[in-house]
Amino acid sequence: MLPQLLFLLLPSLAAQQAPQAPGPNARPVGAAEPAPMLQVARDAVDHTMADLEDQDEPPYHLAIGVTQSHSLSLSASNGAIMSRNEDWNRYADLDLRVGEFALDNTHKLLDAGWFSEEGRSVVRLPVGDGADDMDAAELTLWRELDDSYQQAVRRMTKVRANQAVKVERDDPSDDFSPAPKVVDIRPVQDVALSEAWEDSLREVSSVFLEYPDVLKSGVEVTAEAETFLLANSEGTQIQHTRVRYRASVYAVSVADDGAQLAVYDYLDASTEEGLPDAETLTELAHVAAQRVTDLKKAPLLEPYTGPAILRGRAAGVFFHEIFGHRIEGHRQKDEDEGQTFTDMVGEQVLPDFISVVDDPTIRSMAGLDLNGTYPYDDEGVVAQKVSLVDHGELQGFLMSRAPIEGIDSSNGHGRRQPGNAIVARQGNLIVQAHESVPYEELREMLIKQVVAQDKPFGLIVDDITGGFTLTGRVTPNSFNVRPVSVWRVYADGRPDELVRGGDFIGTPLTTFSRILAAGDDPEVFNGVCGAESGWVPVSAVSPSLLLEEIEVQRKEKENDRPPLLPAPPAPEGKSKSVADATQEPA
Repeated sequence: MLPQLLFLLLPSLAAQQAPQAPGPNARPVGAAEPAPMLQVARDAVDHTMADLEDQDEPPYHLAIGVTQSHSLSLSASNGAIMSRNEDWNRYADLDLRVGEFALDNTHKLLDAGWFSEEGRSVVRLPVGDGADDMDAAELTLWRELDDSYQQAVRRMTKVRANQAVKVERDDPSDDFSPAPKVVDIRPVQDVALSEAWEDSLREVSSVFLEYPDVLKSGVEVTAEAETFLLANSEGTQIQHTRVRYRASVYAVSVADDGAQLAVYDYLDASTEEGLPDAETLTELAHVAAQRVTDLKKAPLLEPYTGPAILRGRAAGVFFHEIFGHRIEGHRQKDEDEGQTFTDMVGEQVLPDFISVVDDPTIRSMAGLDLNGTYPYDDEGVVAQKVSLVDHGELQGFLMSRAPIEGIDSSNGHGRRQPGNAIVARQGNLIVQAHESVPYEELREMLIKQVVAQDKPFGLIVDDITGGFTLTGRVTPNSFNVRPVSVWRVYADGRPDELVRGGDFIGTPLTTFSRILAAGDDPEVFNGVCGAESGWVPVSAVSPSLLLEEIEVQRKEKENDRPPLLPAPPAPEGKSKSVADATQEPA
């Protein structure tokens, strides 16, 4: 399998604050009543471990994690409400291990093919909390636990056979590690959206009618309460809720050459009161509409190498992709991975004015709630701040409960989307500059680089939609970061020029060596990241960065024409929602 890791925006993100780590004698941290579903999970763990202890291959560890969510969304377009949605879901993940910490059924099979593994199923549970619901949940867990145990035993047989015929691994560390017992029962929270949002969204969405080149547009407000319940055979019991709100706008157009153009912006909050008012949303809508209008007219950015500034949000995604994924712990053990930094702990990997931490315990930075905040990871380990780079020197890795050589325990970064196996993942990745300059000075430094390198222009990337990276050995260890808007900056004083159609590409070690300076303007990028363990909420925080050289390639594009039909008559006092006045007959 070739790992391809994505970092994309989805519309329902924010976070809650994490606790301090409990002491060695675990005690209830919260003061709430356990949810009925937590007790069902607790009983299922106890009964399964007791009932299977006399088997030839008894389980040594069992965890049942339950994720239950209540979400609300309201969207509008062109002055009208388009959808009202409300959804409830409850899923269970069963992590059952046979063997022992040193070698168990999760051990990776060497030279295994795509179809050598039995699939992992998403266990759906009743969404209610009544007695009948809990009886049905208990029956569902019983059936799934029986299947999980038999699958674990079958796979353990494969693991032992694989061990007998394959070479020894470079990293002989155990497959799993113990973790302290934690008991933390917090109140289950919920979300709601005020009826006043309907009028606000109608009003804001009508803004896009004033922009003829905007073909599709929308305004949305979302709310989600996601409650995580965990019971395991070590005695851990956890119950906590993440509450997330987002207000967002988007505008879409099509360039004359068929390229799809989209601008998306958002504001996150941990309470409904923290969401922006109609005036602020209206401003966001105008900015998005004008930007996509300008992009439609902008020239294409041709392939290029030269100096560039990545503004804060773009720099955050840049670091998430080219650095963050490569310091996730399981990639240091997996011999199919490129292992870029595995043997570089203690070495200089970044300029000495840069440090990097991942801290899921921080609730907000730069005036925004962080999406990658959580109190415990999905293995029940308390969230922890991890120093990854200190003044340019690599310090360590993000860890789940799967050890690697030199690190034998978790640092609270085992994460997953329901239905996936847990691996080490990023939370709040934060780039810190110990030496920084005001942005205007950083811009002057860019112009000096343009002159020194005898380039026709430099680039400034001021917004970004996401990206992906390849970390395996079979493919080049490269990255692709996808900007929304890029500006050419000329040394001769000409105005900056908006361009479109380019992706930033490169390889990590070369690119890191090109970082020349940092601004004093940290910005937050909130999103969700997809990798082996599914989609998880994350944040990336970074100041603007000046790079001596970056490479641009052409972006893939679509080939559909702009609309051929004229737009219907616009509401009185508004422009038409598509450009028909300048349309020529096909």
